[in-house]
Amino acid sequence: MRRRLAKLRSLPARLVAMLSLALLPLGVISLYQTRAVLEEARSLNRASLKGRTVEAAMAERELIQEALGAAQGLGAAVLATERSICSDVMAQFIKSHPQFIFAGFIDETGFMECSSARVARDFSRNRVFLEIQSKGSATVEISGRGAVTGQPVIIASHPVWQQGQQIGYVSISIPHRLADALMTDSTEDEGLRLATVSTDGEVISATGGADSAATFLPADIPLETLAGRVGQTFDAVVPGGEERVFAVSAMIPGSVALVGSWPEASARESASQFSVFLSVLFPGLMWIAGVTVAYVSVQRLVIRHISRLRSAMRQYALGELRGGRLDLDNPPEELADTARAFNRMILFLAQAEAQQEQDLRDKEVLLKEVHHRVKNNLQLIASIMNMQARTAKTPEARRMLAGLQRRVRGLAMMHRTLYTTPDMTAVNAAEMVQAMVKDLSGLPAEAGVTVQTRLDEVLLWPDQAVPLSMLLAEALTNALKYVGYPDRGAARIAVDLSLGEDGQVRFAVENTTGRPVTPVDEDATESGGLGSQLMRAFVGQLDGTDEVEHAPGLYRYVVRFNAKEFVPEEQGQG
Repeated sequence: MRRRLAKLRSLPARLVAMLSLALLPLGVISLYQTRAVLEEARSLNRASLKGRTVEAAMAERELIQEALGAAQGLGAAVLATERSICSDVMAQFIKSHPQFIFAGFIDETGFMECSSARVARDFSRNRVFLEIQSKGSATVEISGRGAVTGQPVIIASHPVWQQGQQIGYVSISIPHRLADALMTDSTEDEGLRLATVSTDGEVISATGGADSAATFLPADIPLETLAGRVGQTFDAVVPGGEERVFAVSAMIPGSVALVGSWPEASARESASQFSVFLSVLFPGLMWIAGVTVAYVSVQRLVIRHISRLRSAMRQYALGELRGGRLDLDNPPEELADTARAFNRMILFLAQAEAQQEQDLRDKEVLLKEVHHRVKNNLQLIASIMNMQARTAKTPEARRMLAGLQRRVRGLAMMHRTLYTTPDMTAVNAAEMVQAMVKDLSGLPAEAGVTVQTRLDEVLLWPDQAVPLSMLLAEALTNALKYVGYPDRGAARIAVDLSLGEDGQVRFAVENTTGRPVTPVDEDATESGGLGSQLMRAFVGQLDGTDEVEHAPGLYRYVVRFNAKEFVPEEQGQG
């Protein structure tokens, strides 16, 4: 019985019951009806657009077809008329047809001696003639400046045949302004924009002029492809970003396409607004009801409980819910189980964290004590060596003890840096180097030697910090031993530590050379001595490379190595 009640109270059962109650009476009715009404309205709308586009361009269509028919008739007249009076025939035709401004016959070579303007011209290299000749059929072309009239014209051309052989073309020019005016007059009150486009993608005429066609023709569809869309309607975006509806029909089949462009709002107005409104209203009401029920249900049954759970998790993460409980108000059974699991979890984690914090404190205390004791023991050993050096009988013994003392103090400085670091695992190399430089650069103030440091923040594990500290001790000792006064400037020792973008560490110790600051003990100078061997060994432990750079008055020792991650020793290794 309790299991059945738990299932009825589950979140899926409650959501299914509420959503089914809201959506069942509406969803079945509107599913098919909405799609059918919208598709029917869309089809009627597009068919209406195509019809109105053709109707609006009827005047220009008739004008161009009239020009092509007249060109065909004049071609027959050219064959039946002597060449001497051919121009008179053309001129008489233009006089009797004021809608045209030029007519002429061009032979197959491109030469014209028969024209209404009574002029002779060679069109063999004219762009328009070459395009007409390449098509070999009736064509309509546009010219921004007619070769004879000097005006923007639409040129309608028809081939002339004699005994089955083409002998030339008759071309008739229509003033461009006339074609544009016909389109503008027919569309000025409807929002419709028209353009006639040739198969080459050239705008022949357009509402408001051919130059304005770019503002209402598709931006992402090549114009030369529009002729292949005859009989189609489609949506596209114009260069200004406006979405418009386009209808394409044939103006001159195979030659000129008529493109109608409607604002999307106007296209919608031409359909049955009432039908579209009803078809959208029904699923809209269904959606509003469903969303309302779903929102209230999810808000009441899920979101408020999850918000409480999320708030409790955040409080626990911030340390504000230690030992507390999460209580939900009448939650679904699944979320009630989640709350109980969360309460058990924070109880177990609180106990584990308390033990972990205690272990961590013990570890920190022990680790800090170890580093502190090691540092104290090393300093004690260094002090004993110092006392022994003061009682040594020979210079050789004093030098040996001083070298050992210097190396021990370097190790002590590294351990001091470790127990003063918050995490006590990684060494801040900059702090360690700065402390060692201060400890080891013990020249008298009157010697006039300045010690400079340029140190970047570099974190190293003890595996690399120890050899670096020992290497610094040896290099700095050599620098103090051989520093000299250069010809110009003061005696100087510089220690650099930098981290490159590629993760490579650069460590350098340099000193000026010249007149020695301190007398050099010739007996203490030995080639390939212990100091050089140790420095090479320390560079090897760093997996780095070293080099010596000489310059006038300057000696520089440079080591480069990559900072490594800590790798613990495997069990069983000594």
